[in-house]
Amino acid sequence: MLEKELDGLSTRGLRRFWRSVEAVEGSRLKIGGRWMISLASNSYLGLHLHPRVKEAAREAIDRFGAGAASARLIGGTFSLHEELEAALAQFKQTEAALLFPTGYMANLGAVTSLVGPGDLVAGDALNHASLIDACRLSKAAFRVYPHRDADRLDACLKLRRKRCRNALIATEGLFSMDGDIAPLAGIAEIARRHEAWLLVDDAHATGVLGKSGRGSLEHFGIPPGRILQMGTLSKALGSLGGFVAGPRAVIEWLKNKARSFVYTTALPPASAAAALAALRVIQGEPSCRARLKENARNWISGLKNLGLDLISEESPIVPIRVGDPQRVLKLASDLFEAGVFAPGIRPPTVPKGTARIRTSLTALHSGEDLDQALAAFRAVFAHAHRS
Repeated sequence: MLEKELDGLSTRGLRRFWRSVEAVEGSRLKIGGRWMISLASNSYLGLHLHPRVKEAAREAIDRFGAGAASARLIGGTFSLHEELEAALAQFKQTEAALLFPTGYMANLGAVTSLVGPGDLVAGDALNHASLIDACRLSKAAFRVYPHRDADRLDACLKLRRKRCRNALIATEGLFSMDGDIAPLAGIAEIARRHEAWLLVDDAHATGVLGKSGRGSLEHFGIPPGRILQMGTLSKALGSLGGFVAGPRAVIEWLKNKARSFVYTTALPPASAAAALAALRVIQGEPSCRARLKENARNWISGLKNLGLDLISEESPIVPIRVGDPQRVLKLASDLFEAGVFAPGIRPPTVPKGTARIRTSLTALHSGEDLDQALAAFRAVFAHAHRS
């Protein structure tokens, strides 16, 4: 039965597979014995390779060991965890923060702890799977509003808010697959008027958006207030893990009620130390973010000159609309043969009919990298068009 279902996925161009990476050097990956330009990294500032970040991870292993060996509330809370939480709260300009082993678990813990039966949760149609799963698992009434449509969100809350005890709005700040930004100023005002919590998944915005890299709230000049900010340590911070930052009372509640925090082993010391070092680099070396912005501008300009259909032009995440899953697989394969790793993204990761080549820029890309990649895109898409 499963074999038949897998065959069906293959026939429709929806079966998933991975490429095994043998080595990493700057913006390039070694796959199958070949070095190629990567346009698939979410380490937007390249901090996973920063000398200070790698050294911090090594020192943490020497001091604490390879793993935390226990859940936080039993014996797995290290001074390093507390130091990172304090630094994240300061960076996000909130009262407190709480670490989770992954961003996925952070979203699950936050949503399911704050709303439940008798409550209302509203989420953007293109939210990350972790937010969707969290909203469903909460057992609150779950309503989906059209992507970035603040008016429809407002109408939903007007219709249903008074019937519910608590309400929560969940949205990504910078959307991971489309690369566009939520209209947070309007959403924050809607949350205030309807006395609803607002949870912003800032996984891809932290370290990227805002004058200081604090994320999507800084990008719009919105004070944190009652807003909860979820983030990851695995994107611009170049490590692994997740966190929620917000009012101290909420963070204390999560410590007691978030099952994905309470019932799991603590974040490995090396991951915490690497993220802490990366956070200091972000604050002390703004040139990393400046290079990222310049690379994104040049890449978007180059793709537009090729006449490609860009889904958005707002961030270092630059998806190229293709539509058909089989076609996107062929394009990704041809790009791979041309020395560029830019995976095709297909349903159910993105809605049906919106398969795309998702490209993501980093501060590590050189001008030569981008020129070489653009030449590959020119040749591959021109050939596809002739075919």
